[in-house]
Amino acid sequence: MIFMRILPGVLKELMKHVPTVLFEAVEWSVLAAELPKLSRRIIQKEGYVELFDQQAKFLAPFGVKLVAHVDKDYDLHNQKPAAEKILTLYFAQLFSPYGLFLDLSPAHLAMENDVLNFKPSGMWTKFSPEFSNGLKDIYDGFYYEDEALFHQGLIKSGLTSNAWPANDRQRLAELFKSHFGASLTSEMSFDMETFKASFFKVADFMLEKKVKISTDFLYLGISLVTMYSSLEQTHSKVNVKEIYVKIKQQLEPK
Repeated sequence: MIFMRILPGVLKELMKHVPTVLFEAVEWSVLAAELPKLSRRIIQKEGYVELFDQQAKFLAPFGVKLVAHVDKDYDLHNQKPAAEKILTLYFAQLFSPYGLFLDLSPAHLAMENDVLNFKPSGMWTKFSPEFSNGLKDIYDGFYYEDEALFHQGLIKSGLTSNAWPANDRQRLAELFKSHFGASLTSEMSFDMETFKASFFKVADFMLEKKVKISTDFLYLGISLVTMYSSLEQTHSKVNVKEIYVKIKQQLEPK
């Protein structure tokens, strides 16, 4: 499609893993307006230094260090501590008030002792308050097994609507839950093909329901795809719920 052809080169490879139906579920005018901003961030590093400094302070308590250079020879293979820190980086950024760096692929990550060194690229965003709060409700609802909160998050983030029949709302909720895999009841392993198949089912249903999603969901897809590409390399099983709950507890006011 046209949008894919005019993307900055650095994004084209990543977008191959994001279902194209997602682009069809976003208004073309919204995508066209977003592209120049995205290009300035990737190519000209617009806003990079400010977010780097803010995010470095925010992530430090979670054992994540933002760096200008990362060990290019670092091997994620069989590195469970790295897998746990990558998930920590992903979840912690969702709670950052400053924004989030999207590219969590292996080339940007390396463990040093118990700390994850993260060299972010210029690909970043700041979710809208509605989407950000809805996403937090989705994760809280899932990991704390609060069904009402989970559904509230889907509605708040614009992924479902109260106008839908109850059966359709429940169907999308179940698709999202299956997308989380076994992370609620046991340690979870990470496979890119399984992730893509699950993500496609969610995106396809949203297109079927003619949901006009925001670019926030596209950016979330980029973050998830790059995270999975790193987690897959670790060949590790991780207790995802335990990591999420620990982050939430760490963020609670003392």
